[in-house]
Amino acid sequence: MERTDAVALAGAHLDRARRALEAEDETAAVLWSNLCAEIAVAHVAAARGLDSPPDHFRRATLAKRLFELGALPEDLGDLMIRLNNERKHGVYEGRPPNLQGRSWAQVFQALERVVAAAAEGPSTS
Repeated sequence: MERTDAVALAGAHLDRARRALEAEDETAAVLWSNLCAEIAVAHVAAARGLDSPPDHFRRATLAKRLFELGALPEDLGDLMIRLNNERKHGVYEGRPPNLQGRSWAQVFQALERVVAAAAEGPSTS
């Protein structure tokens, strides 16, 4: 997948998450938020020549590494683990998401920043 396609897909997933929340479907919101984060982080990594691991928890570790390298504006590892866990709880158990003290506005702001980082590509500095 081309980087611009991936950025567009991550952005579309973020839009889906927002619409789901507006429709009061937090399970769908957490699902689309999780996918947005994973796609954006994978493409930030690919732009820097790093492979994206196939499992959720190692992708969260990758997000932390990308932050340490200056490729992401914040460490999204914890948020990615939370979104993945809450996605599973919602889909498999029917539980509403527990964002652990985060608001949906904070989640969406973090996702906007990671999508923007994916769109910007690698730093030239």
